[in-house]
Amino acid sequence: MYNILIVDDEKKERDGITKLIRRYGFQLKVSQASNGEEAMKEFEKHPFDILLTDIKMPFMDGIELIKEVQKRGYNPICVIYSAYGEFEYAQNAISLGVREYLLKPIRLDAFDELFHKVIELCKAKDEVEQEKEKVKEAYEEVAAYKLGWKMLNYLESVVKDAIHSQNPQNVRGEYSKEAANDLEKEIDFDNRWCIPVLISCYTNLFSVEWESYQTEIEKLFGRESLVINKEDNQILVVLMPCKQHLNMKEIKDECNNLMEQSKRKFHTDVFIVIGSAAESLKELKDEYEKIKDQLDYQFFVSDSMIIINDESYYAKKEKDMLALYFERIFNCAKMCDYRGAKKELEKVFSYVERQTGFSSIYVKYTFSDAIKRITEYTKTDIDLLVYIEEIYAARSFEEVRLIVYRALDDMAENRREDEKENRLVHMAKNLIYEKYGESLLSVSYIAEELNVSTAYLSSLFKIETGENLVKFITRYRVEKSKELLRQSNMKVSDIAGKVGYINVSYYTSIFRNQVGISPLQYREKANEI
Repeated sequence: MYNILIVDDEKKERDGITKLIRRYGFQLKVSQASNGEEAMKEFEKHPFDILLTDIKMPFMDGIELIKEVQKRGYNPICVIYSAYGEFEYAQNAISLGVREYLLKPIRLDAFDELFHKVIELCKAKDEVEQEKEKVKEAYEEVAAYKLGWKMLNYLESVVKDAIHSQNPQNVRGEYSKEAANDLEKEIDFDNRWCIPVLISCYTNLFSVEWESYQTEIEKLFGRESLVINKEDNQILVVLMPCKQHLNMKEIKDECNNLMEQSKRKFHTDVFIVIGSAAESLKELKDEYEKIKDQLDYQFFVSDSMIIINDESYYAKKEKDMLALYFERIFNCAKMCDYRGAKKELEKVFSYVERQTGFSSIYVKYTFSDAIKRITEYTKTDIDLLVYIEEIYAARSFEEVRLIVYRALDDMAENRREDEKENRLVHMAKNLIYEKYGESLLSVSYIAEELNVSTAYLSSLFKIETGENLVKFITRYRVEKSKELLRQSNMKVSDIAGKVGYINVSYYTSIFRNQVGISPLQYREKANEI
């Protein structure tokens, strides 16, 4: 239904036109004004699609009213009506873009014809506006894709000093300082903060329900945030609020709402890691590296969970973080990953230092027991009793820390190679080569097939290959799809299904963020060679 404003200084004229609109069944919501000034007040309350105005009125005539309406940025279909003797006014109106003119006294056939025409003009105007909006949305979507790709590329790359590199933005490779500076300007860190948020899940939720889930994210975080398909089952959201609107509590609440919506609406648990606010591109990259490492904790929890890279929040909210740290330490020990175990132990020491209520004997018992369990998992031949005695004899927390680190260093020197680990990685790769076209393929699926825990398999794969298992799955699927794009005329939607992606939009998004262009653009470039 369209809104029409009838402006005439005579009430009987306004009421007469209103009755005719009702009589002919035109679906119009009618408002009235007795003069131009009153009409402008009506426009300030809400917009109108049609302005029907008499020419001669006190205070402000019809021509002045149309000029004022246009001056203030309103854009209704304008219709003027008046007597035959006022044709000169009609000529002035034509110069203002008024295309319709209704003469007094009003002829019923002319009235009916005019309003059918005006409503058709409104519909045509709507179609033009909708088309403009579609073009604008498409442009914004492409711009967001490009910015998202450049940002992910930067976050995953090594920044080099060479400014005049021939290829400054290699995907997942080097990134020149010149390109980084350009990206920082594009984001405009002078007026905003950036907060990275990683979302991960075990299921194929994102692939199956991508449009709905993306809408849910945008609804919670706002459309100005970048939503990037990082890898299979992993999304990076870069929140970009203006500084004066930065509110970490709101962001935590939004993430909690997303977690609850994922459970209630999509029946899936998600694991969310929230980074701290960054004031520069370099700070954003540093924060991203921190939270990316924390994604591995998802393998040690069976329910939805949010981790916030904010020490004060750990102390107040995350009572089970200490247990998670030790879970990961012992998982590293099973694979003789002493560097990983040491990294996690640093977090434990930092955590214990921040807390109150840990007695000296509790601290010594906790770390003595940790050293004992690590030696059991690694089957390391060291004199365990010596280290335990030193820990209990220690006079400070710092002494305990140094003894534990020394014990780990000594274990690393006595490390035993286990050929079974390499075989597991080999078997995992073979499963990916064989099952990459199945939508259910995931870390948990492979772990179940190999009869090991997801945590163990994920950590082992990263240690042995230097690459995250989720990333390996994504990369292999994209490479196989590139082969099909080059070697066949299959539709992109069919190719997406062939490499395990149920949702073609999700596949296209993943492809863009991995390759930098869409599948169709890749095919066109490949055919040019």
